[in-house]
Amino acid sequence: MPDISLGELDRFARAVLVARGVPAADAALVAESITYAHAHGKGTHGAPRLPIYVDRIEKGLMQAETPLTELSAAPALALLDAGDGFGQVAGIRGMDRAVDMARTAGVGLVGIRHSHNFGTAAFIAHRAVAAGMAAMVLANAAPAIAPTGGQRAVFGTNPIAFGFPAPAGHPPVILDMATSQAARGKIRLAATNGEAIPEGWALDAEGRPTTDPVAALAGSMLPVGGAKGYGLSLVVDVMAGLMTRSASGGRARNLNTPDGPSRSGHMLLAIDIERLLPRADYDAAFAELIAATRAAGPEGGVFLPGERGAGHMAGRDGKVPLSAAVLAKLDALAAATGVASPAHD
Repeated sequence: MPDISLGELDRFARAVLVARGVPAADAALVAESITYAHAHGKGTHGAPRLPIYVDRIEKGLMQAETPLTELSAAPALALLDAGDGFGQVAGIRGMDRAVDMARTAGVGLVGIRHSHNFGTAAFIAHRAVAAGMAAMVLANAAPAIAPTGGQRAVFGTNPIAFGFPAPAGHPPVILDMATSQAARGKIRLAATNGEAIPEGWALDAEGRPTTDPVAALAGSMLPVGGAKGYGLSLVVDVMAGLMTRSASGGRARNLNTPDGPSRSGHMLLAIDIERLLPRADYDAAFAELIAATRAAGPEGGVFLPGERGAGHMAGRDGKVPLSAAVLAKLDALAAATGVASPAHD
């Protein structure tokens, strides 16, 4: 599989987005989210999304600019409208707003409506963690999961992320999970690459187990943990969709639909840890927690959430693999936008 450097991928993504009217600062955030996904082993949320973004802008299904209009505000809470723009821009700027409020009020909660998929939730959570805050990120998405006992998808794979700063010498602890057995992006990538998906991930349109990604995309995803996953997906739909006045209850749309903007919502929380305990005490307690967790298994056998992703680029010389199918789409995008094709090995 060909390799591409993260720097080259960043260059290409920025140039393509700017060529389609995305402001340079916003294009930089979206490109950063793409390289972050690949650098942490979640390439399904990276380069394969770029042609989709451009296609949606060209068709008027997503706006090149993300205005973030304030709809309501309180000392520790705000509701913003993303104007059908980029989820990454809305998510990062919304989290920055939450962090600013947390510095003053101890916590900051920002709801965002009328947005789109923002790539990995970990990318948004990491923004708050880098500012020394604990974070929570919720986002609702297009129907993909049927409620337990049902056959029709109503709720999205609705990502949930929590982020926590860690003591020096250890990467941040960031849990990033979908409420389905696997992220829908993995199924889309399998369909692009002509690969089968594992059993237990999805059902076809008739409610039968399938390993065919195309049939899975036409059917529904299986929730993680059965009824518990369905319950989590519903809760995220309420928090990130209904309470932000975004599309909810099966009305959010996915990135591939020609029917209109996604209209998905986000709920972002930042917590000033030092309002609860001194940072030195937090670090000492967290170091003990990490040690106890690792001691539960053989040396090198237990990882904290986000640890393997943080070490994903070790020994890779700054390069990540892209399938021939994805590279072909990027080359087509280069030709359409007049941007130099991404160089790769």
